[in-house]
Amino acid sequence: MSTRLRPPAWLGLGVLALLGFAVTAFTGMWAGGKDIDETCAAAGQPLDQAYRARNWQEPGQFFPMHNRCNADYDLVPGWVNPGLVLFAVAAVVCLAGAVAAITHARRNSR
Repeated sequence: MSTRLRPPAWLGLGVLALLGFAVTAFTGMWAGGKDIDETCAAAGQPLDQAYRARNWQEPGQFFPMHNRCNADYDLVPGWVNPGLVLFAVAAVVCLAGAVAAITHARRNSR
């Protein structure tokens, strides 16, 4: 009996990696809440409007995700950006594993 993963297993792991990616991205996108003033105040951090005006592109970019109250405090948790990378790499590896498993299965069925 072979210990290799079959294509459905690779695809299932890939779907789980994509789901993890989506949850992580959602967490990062909504880290600032709807009202940045209230979210920063709730975190006990002053909102530096001058910093946000100089770095206006940060909250809108997908990677790396940042939504800072000021130069020293980011509302996006520190695990979000590494998580996005890890889940994206895992999804690509699982897709490659599925392709390799399908190729291997087709070659052995001849």
